Amino acid sequence: MTEWALHCFKAYDIRGIAHDELDEEFANRLGKALGTFLSASNIAVGRDIRESSPSLHSAFVTGLMQSGVNVHDLGICTTGTLYHATSVLEVDGGVMITASHNPPEYNGFKMCRGTAAMAGREIQDLRETFECGEFMSPDIFGEHLILEGFVDQHLDAVISATGPITRPVNVVIDAANAVPGPFLVSVAEKLGTTGIALHCEWDNTFPHHAPDPTRPKNMIDLSDAVQTTKAEFGLGVDGDGDRIGVVDEQGRFIHPDRLLAVFAADILREIPDEASRDTRTIIHDVKCSMALEHTIRENGGFPHMMRTGHSFLKQALREMPNCPLAGEMSGHFFFNDRWNGFDDALYAFSRLVELVARRLPNGEPFSSLFDEIPDFPSTGEAKVPLVGEREQIMSAVKDAFSDLDTNHSDGVRVRYDGNLDVNAGWFLCRPSNTEPILVMRAEADSKNGLDAIQEDVERRIGKIIDLSIFHAA
Repeated sequence: MTEWALHCFKAYDIRGIAHDELDEEFANRLGKALGTFLSASNIAVGRDIRESSPSLHSAFVTGLMQSGVNVHDLGICTTGTLYHATSVLEVDGGVMITASHNPPEYNGFKMCRGTAAMAGREIQDLRETFECGEFMSPDIFGEHLILEGFVDQHLDAVISATGPITRPVNVVIDAANAVPGPFLVSVAEKLGTTGIALHCEWDNTFPHHAPDPTRPKNMIDLSDAVQTTKAEFGLGVDGDGDRIGVVDEQGRFIHPDRLLAVFAADILREIPDEASRDTRTIIHDVKCSMALEHTIRENGGFPHMMRTGHSFLKQALREMPNCPLAGEMSGHFFFNDRWNGFDDALYAFSRLVELVARRLPNGEPFSSLFDEIPDFPSTGEAKVPLVGEREQIMSAVKDAFSDLDTNHSDGVRVRYDGNLDVNAGWFLCRPSNTEPILVMRAEADSKNGLDAIQEDVERRIGKIIDLSIFHAA
């Protein structure tokens, strides 16, 4: 009996080591399981450029067809293109074969039911279908429909939804040799930007740096190029094209929640005061700075904090369809005003270029966009090893902070306002859904306040968790 790597069914996707945990037999069985689970007739499929993607793609497509599904094959594309396909094609769902920013030896499957990204319990239900092996077996196999030119249709839709650009913008783009590279260059050309393209040729070994633009160490090449060429800003994208990160004109890394604050303020300024609450609500995850909440309120909006996870934020947008924007600390941006609410790096890049051209008409510094956003002292996003049983550790953390105002929507976020002589501040401890780590971050309105919070965290949970990485972040 085959031992399947069932641990690869994660909270947001399926991900593991290619040719080992995820091989062609696994991919074929997954195709049959997904077709059965969704009772699907038509599914869109795209893939990235990883060495293992062609063989996994072929086996997966065959499995879908064996379960009677017509496969609308997008070929090599970004995850944003796959999401776009689910919203404009007559399909029951979509699948992107990718491992995003993970090292080259990984691969995986991001899945949608209809336009909704599958996550949480739904993926575990799919795992049960996969494991039991009772699949649909129709007399007629599904068709393999190759959609040549669909990527170009997606790029045209991006440009159309962005609107006209009022002046050329000088920007450096760095795709880390991952799948978005050539598509990002095409969008830049259509927008009429000036500047250079860095690491935009495909190379699935990612020779220069990992395709994760939310880690400052991966933005060094971009930072240097921006300063050398005197560009207005620099933009990086992740491995499958659903996240972005930026550096300013001096090459300084900008945390994604600060960029989200810029987008939020820009959108809210155009919404009438008498508009509904949902129309003025901005959704963000628990890792974001309180500077974002401040900016949203200052511009007449309502911040809505929720658990981390791109699938969960998109679900919240479906429940509040008038909400114009959502975003995460991880660099996912969900525009829901002139776009379809999906996280698409190509569209986020286009919207940023449009905003820069309009808000900085005379080439004012990119960094001036952030002048009105508070910059509070904070730790970095610390990834603390999770040693022990997850539920037991998190239960102990909850108990340790039970006397303070806490939010348990995703781990434990503790509000320190009015405690320890801290006017405003917070601490977060949440277990990662993809790695055996605890994600921790703290912030306060003063350096003394941040020190006081870190000392209090050490006093409360330092005996059950090694906090050295948190203190050094």
